[in-house]
Amino acid sequence: MMKSMRAWVAAALFLPTLCSAQTLLEAYKLARENDPKYRAAQAEFRAASTLIDQARAGFLPAVRLDFEHTETRQRILSSQNPIFGAGVTDFPTDVRTLSVTQPIFRKEVIERFAQAKAVVKQAQFTLLAAEQELLLRTTTAYLVLMAATDSLALATAEREAVGKALDLARERLKAGLGTITNQYDAAARYAVTQAREIEAKNRLRDARQALREITGTLFERGQVLGENFPLESPQPATIERWLETASQQNLGLNARREALEVARQEIERLKAGHFPSVNLLLNHNRRDSGSTLFGGGSNVETTDLTVRLSIPIYEGGLTSAVTREAAHRYTRVQEELEMERRTVDRATRAYYEGTLAGVDLVRALEQSVISQQRSLEAKELSHKSGLITLLPVLDAQRDLYLARRDYAQSRYDYLLNRLRLQQVAGTLSESDLVSIGAALR
Repeated sequence: MMKSMRAWVAAALFLPTLCSAQTLLEAYKLARENDPKYRAAQAEFRAASTLIDQARAGFLPAVRLDFEHTETRQRILSSQNPIFGAGVTDFPTDVRTLSVTQPIFRKEVIERFAQAKAVVKQAQFTLLAAEQELLLRTTTAYLVLMAATDSLALATAEREAVGKALDLARERLKAGLGTITNQYDAAARYAVTQAREIEAKNRLRDARQALREITGTLFERGQVLGENFPLESPQPATIERWLETASQQNLGLNARREALEVARQEIERLKAGHFPSVNLLLNHNRRDSGSTLFGGGSNVETTDLTVRLSIPIYEGGLTSAVTREAAHRYTRVQEELEMERRTVDRATRAYYEGTLAGVDLVRALEQSVISQQRSLEAKELSHKSGLITLLPVLDAQRDLYLARRDYAQSRYDYLLNRLRLQQVAGTLSESDLVSIGAALR
């Protein structure tokens, strides 16, 4: 009896689906390709990845080639040198200078390179967190679409059931077997079910647009959740293990840890303003002049090799001031890390308990649907026998459809809590989506 009743509940809850229902995995694939938020995170990661090359450039030589061309008009008004008489001379001068600067020691460059590594590592964690967040957002939007589809189907079924009761009440009144009160009760309840159906249609339209916002594709409807999908408690079965895993693997928390390292390196980089720097400079200069003050052209090449030591002595206290600023920002990041740690701890506990409670809630609501169905059947029989009025039957119908909606929603909430627990623990992956997809049809 119980098995057949569950089959009836499943058939009543999930109306026939379209043959071309679009799957959850298809939605996720489209989301990875089209979601602007995720693509922006990818672009940010690619931008951050260039910081190592930028920092490495501080260790490499800087080479510059300068070229100058000068046109000179020289007028000799008088000269005691018998070789040069008065007159006007025009001549060009070309100067080519090759400069090479090779850093030997720059404390700031060393610290900037270490900081760049931390920034890239932080960006990696942030991108991985964005991937998990995309997976969860897509699944949430898809399950909301499924729930909205179920809600509309139930609202339509309830309206049709109440409509049949209204028609029956009218016929019985015409035949002199019913009362005007029964007809009024049925008419009032029918209007309520019409309003619920309108609301359900609006929610379904919005759910489609919410999924389209992520995937770039309008899904007419999704799959449905199989009746006998497994209800599993979190594994491992102890909250302490989940808290430990979340503390070590939560991607947002790890990104905060790297942000703290970036802030620490920023202090060291700014402190480097107190350190001397050593550079090797090579200058090769060639000057070709068509004439000189004393007449005649010249071609001159000069090569200089210089080791330059620069020692900062005083810059108005700027280095100390910016270092103190960085120290205060480091303290701020420490507090943000602690805040993130507490948030992760709370979320882990909430989703763990929510998943555990969800298992019992789904089973309880399933039994509620079965009991409400039996209650409706009994009241319908009593009404036909003339023992009760139509109103208790209408109330039983309302309670049955409310129980069905609650039962359907509890199943989706259970799945989302399970995914959120894995996300906060940092273990959520596409394989988890595959396992949920296997429960859909």
